[in-house]
Amino acid sequence: MFGENQHWLANRDYQPEWLRRLLSLLAQYFVAVVGAMIIGFLPEVLLSRGYYDTALAPFSPAIASIAFFLGYFASPRIRKGQAAAFVWVVGLLWLIYGMYDSVGYWSASWSPEKTRWSYMLANLFGPTDKCSGSECIGELIFTTPFAASVMYSLAAYIRKRRSLSAARQ
Repeated sequence: MFGENQHWLANRDYQPEWLRRLLSLLAQYFVAVVGAMIIGFLPEVLLSRGYYDTALAPFSPAIASIAFFLGYFASPRIRKGQAAAFVWVVGLLWLIYGMYDSVGYWSASWSPEKTRWSYMLANLFGPTDKCSGSECIGELIFTTPFAASVMYSLAAYIRKRRSLSAARQ
């Protein structure tokens, strides 16, 4: 059925449509988050002192901006842009998992926050002085990928709409 060196995942003729779409979504998410974090790391370090300890800090604006540019320029080149506008859904699911995960570690005996909810908000969305008890790692692991995926999806959507309107003219 398959060639000696050919795996069924590599052969597009034998992949079900749902699998193709899922692989496209995961590839787009990988570029949106990992690509933006790698490329945007240095700009984030250099620019973050301008918004340190503000409401913008948890969203890593430099990384989110890089994700926007990747969404606009790179998304059409990854499986023809399929699923790029829906990358935000994966980011949202990851953020929801992060919210669930962070409240599981809260304890009134050591937390400066009085409730699980306020602990989660401080660690995922709070300014640096609020989340510094956890080294703000929740922002890096959960909030930044969410912001990057939203910006990537927004840019991919804008690119697709502009392409469609240009094709109509």
